Amino acid sequence: MYHTYLDNRYNEAQVSQMKANDTPSKGHNNFIGDAELQTLQKMIGKINWPEVGGTSKYSGASFNDPEGGILREIFHGPLTNIIGDYKLDFFAWQEAIIPWKIHADLRWYKDQIPYKAVLVPLDVKSDDEAWRDTYTIAFKQRNYLEGNKDSNTGEKGNTDQSTWKRPYDKPGIHYLADGFKISREEHKKYFSHMPYEYLEGLEIDNLYKWEPGGCVVWDQDQLHCADNFLANGITTKQSLIFFTNQA
Repeated sequence: MYHTYLDNRYNEAQVSQMKANDTPSKGHNNFIGDAELQTLQKMIGKINWPEVGGTSKYSGASFNDPEGGILREIFHGPLTNIIGDYKLDFFAWQEAIIPWKIHADLRWYKDQIPYKAVLVPLDVKSDDEAWRDTYTIAFKQRNYLEGNKDSNTGEKGNTDQSTWKRPYDKPGIHYLADGFKISREEHKKYFSHMPYEYLEGLEIDNLYKWEPGGCVVWDQDQLHCADNFLANGITTKQSLIFFTNQA
């Protein structure tokens, strides 16, 4: 399932609707039980990845697809409990290749308003098969696509990071801070897969440590990234991510 990222803008009313539902990123423990986690680990282990990019392997679908019925039964209630009413855009199984740099998950839709993303950690793999510490980091800064050109053209997929600019140099980023609010020590620990200069203007909102059975929620307009898990002896990470629109 490839998504085309159109270079279009949301209008002022749509941006206001997004802002009205923005909340800080939050992690949740005991989101699912051990039995559900084991079921999901078996499911992701059987995937023949249809989309392999430079950053991650993906397999996306909806609740209407065959495996979607299983996921709806497991997740619809828990999702509603933590994010309220929602419309599922799609869910995506993900296996990491390299760490994600700083980005927002926002896609442009003519008649939908993006809402929350919910990431469920499934496995952390290393040479000794230990579940080593790894993190998803959400920032206070936001991107509502106001810097897009409204060209009605776009690219399929979104896993090539080679041309990405640092957030400070991208038009339309909201709430940029003055200078550097993230220390060089934090950069070394979490963000060594990109230059320190990429962190100018950013402030950490949530430093979520992956836990079995947990999840983390962020707004799709919220900037976020992975830590440099490769530097910590992790070979890959597996997760299930739900992308939602406002109900």
